[in-house]
Amino acid sequence: MSWLNDIISSWYSVNNEKVHQVVKNILETELNKATPAILEKITLEECTFGSATPQIKGIKTKVIEPKCRLVSGKQKKIVIDTVVSIDAPDFEFKMGVDIKLFPKMTAALQKIAIHAALRITALFSDGVPFPGIRNVCVTMTDRPDLSFNVELLDLIQIDTLGVDKLIASAIEDIIVQQLVYPGRLYIDTGAMGTGGGVQVVLMPRDGELMAGVITTLITVQRISHTTDKTEVEVSVEVEDKEKRDTLELRSEPRTFAYNTHIASFDDQELVAKIWESRLIFKDIEYGALKVDLDDMEFASPSVNETFVNEDKNVKVDVAIRAHLLPLIALKQEGAEVTDFKGMFTGCDGTNQNINPGVLYVHVHRVSGVPKKDSSTKSDPFVTVYYNGKEILKTSEVSNDNDPVFNERVEVLTTSFTGSELVFKVDDADVWPNSDDPIGSVKLTLGPDNVRMVNHPLRLSSKTGAETDVWASIVFRSVPLVE
Repeated sequence: MSWLNDIISSWYSVNNEKVHQVVKNILETELNKATPAILEKITLEECTFGSATPQIKGIKTKVIEPKCRLVSGKQKKIVIDTVVSIDAPDFEFKMGVDIKLFPKMTAALQKIAIHAALRITALFSDGVPFPGIRNVCVTMTDRPDLSFNVELLDLIQIDTLGVDKLIASAIEDIIVQQLVYPGRLYIDTGAMGTGGGVQVVLMPRDGELMAGVITTLITVQRISHTTDKTEVEVSVEVEDKEKRDTLELRSEPRTFAYNTHIASFDDQELVAKIWESRLIFKDIEYGALKVDLDDMEFASPSVNETFVNEDKNVKVDVAIRAHLLPLIALKQEGAEVTDFKGMFTGCDGTNQNINPGVLYVHVHRVSGVPKKDSSTKSDPFVTVYYNGKEILKTSEVSNDNDPVFNERVEVLTTSFTGSELVFKVDDADVWPNSDDPIGSVKLTLGPDNVRMVNHPLRLSSKTGAETDVWASIVFRSVPLVE
């Protein structure tokens, strides 16, 4: 490992100042969002990274040849499992701390040590410039070990208040919970040489959210004109979800489209089949395609396949696309919601074409619920409708007029602009009594609603109560097929 650590050490010493500036910009902004009430402001000042550099301790490498045919050229995926350690006893980051009822003081973050297990996945392709790395994805396979000291440097000693512990706790929460371990760091270099630059996106690790969208378009047609009428069966299966249809063969193309979201690309496959079903004799297979989705995860590659059966005068084209969904970049703890979008490029994945794509709705809480029951507070729940269809019904929160829900849903849509989103709040009642309506609010979606974070939506209510649903709406464009 010595040669690799020597290279890292050389790079680190040259880029020390750049690393310092990046750390300062990100850490200072986020640290002030999460400081305890007693701390009014933290300003990061002088930084000394010290002589220690990141050290690689052990590497396991696996080379994967894609099992599917990718249109972007020859590709190869390399998976590296490694452990990275930084032990910097001479590291020091001085910060100015404004504390309520006390003069401004100076504290120092010292003697930092980080031990993290990483999985680095690199996709090599002949479709990009030298050295041919199309993209790199860095994943922390477990929560990192982190230790450091916080020292108060001023003559005023107020350690008895535990201020040093408050600062240390806030810094650790920011570094580990919010910056280091929320997901996967995806670096796409595919745009290099075309004026697109390098894109860095934080990917989700939350299994409840979509990891991506798979679009499949199957086209069947006669090779030459004929008056014969034949019907073929078409099916696509992904993650135990299947769509199938019957198409009549004609000279003009007949299409079958399927859009589906997936929670993970890992260990998943897509199976597409086209066949003619016969009652007595054996079915005639026109084409079958099995694709390992793990091979399609990076750089949104495509798979194209054509099947020709000249005896049956049939041609079949299959086009499969994988679309990664970047991080929503929201985090809710209790009633508090934090937006991390400004820290990373490409977090919401939106662009000028805002019609087909994925709609994310997050119900955070409801405030000011009127009392509906005579002896207790209300038992509210929220139902969300998209274009008249129920897409989310939260759990009931008992005996609470300011309930916190923290529930979310994602749906595929081809018509975001002009669609209607309705939030309806009811007070749950015990059967045989029906639930009592509290109020509802309707939102007609458009460009202004592409990203709304923790936004209050005032309910219309006959009682005149000032009740708000606090929700986030994020729309990410995906070119769906029809």
